[in-house]
Amino acid sequence: MLNSVPISPHRRDSLAIVLIAPAAAVVFTAMLLPLAYAIVMSLFDYRQGFETQGRFLFLQNYVRFFQDKIAIQSLFLTLTFTFFALLLELLLGVGFSVLLLTIPTRIAQALRGIYSMPLLISPIIVGLIWRYMFDPTFGLVYFVAKQVGCDRFFGGLQQPGWSMLCVILADVWETTPFVLLCATAGLAAIPGDLYEAARLDGAGWWSRLLRITLPSLRKVLAVVLVIRGTDAFRVFDIIYALTNGGPANSTLSLSIYAFKKGFEQYEMGYAMAISMVMMIVLAVLFGPFLKRSESRA
Repeated sequence: MLNSVPISPHRRDSLAIVLIAPAAAVVFTAMLLPLAYAIVMSLFDYRQGFETQGRFLFLQNYVRFFQDKIAIQSLFLTLTFTFFALLLELLLGVGFSVLLLTIPTRIAQALRGIYSMPLLISPIIVGLIWRYMFDPTFGLVYFVAKQVGCDRFFGGLQQPGWSMLCVILADVWETTPFVLLCATAGLAAIPGDLYEAARLDGAGWWSRLLRITLPSLRKVLAVVLVIRGTDAFRVFDIIYALTNGGPANSTLSLSIYAFKKGFEQYEMGYAMAISMVMMIVLAVLFGPFLKRSESRA
């Protein structure tokens, strides 16, 4: 039998560097270089496109952002969309996953498959689907509203007060299945003995939900909160397909505003500054949840 030859710490470190170098090169090329380029562009005045060299402005594009009323409005609208969409998705996703545990397994599996279908559709297609559903002439939503007598005050995508609600409903329809699947996986990891002991102690359904189910799902929900929160804050496809930021900028997200500034008005420097502000806000909002999800406590 051959004896294993011990590897010196120096050779072990060198081998680790060699093995990790390709992955590090890919990360540096695919992530860090574009990020650095975007930061540099946000410090210049690019008004004619990618190839035109602009004037160096330093932080003037960022100062302009906080002086731009439309930019501040779009930031507020993005935060509003993120909060309500995320709240509804968490409530519905966790609620459905808990309710599906109370019905027979075969029926629950079939329902999960049906509920997961929106995840298979591209967000831009989801936006187009709901755009036709909200059509005042032949849309399904208006048809139902007429049947229940709500068509007189329901504005749909044409009124600023209703357009954001319509966009949120479309996003909730598409992404709630993701929360449902994640919560279902988390519930499967909870030992059944905890529920059995709680029943023997006389704990009701609501008490078991608050004291066992939700505390056991806190790490899963933290991860879902980070993934869905960052995705909702960067929303583009659904809003672009449904309203393109209208009417009267009532659904104008930061992503849509940056797109318009960069590719319609050719102000790439300012568009990059808007994107950098988005990244900073995302880090402030969801950085603590990401740190909490990584902790062992």
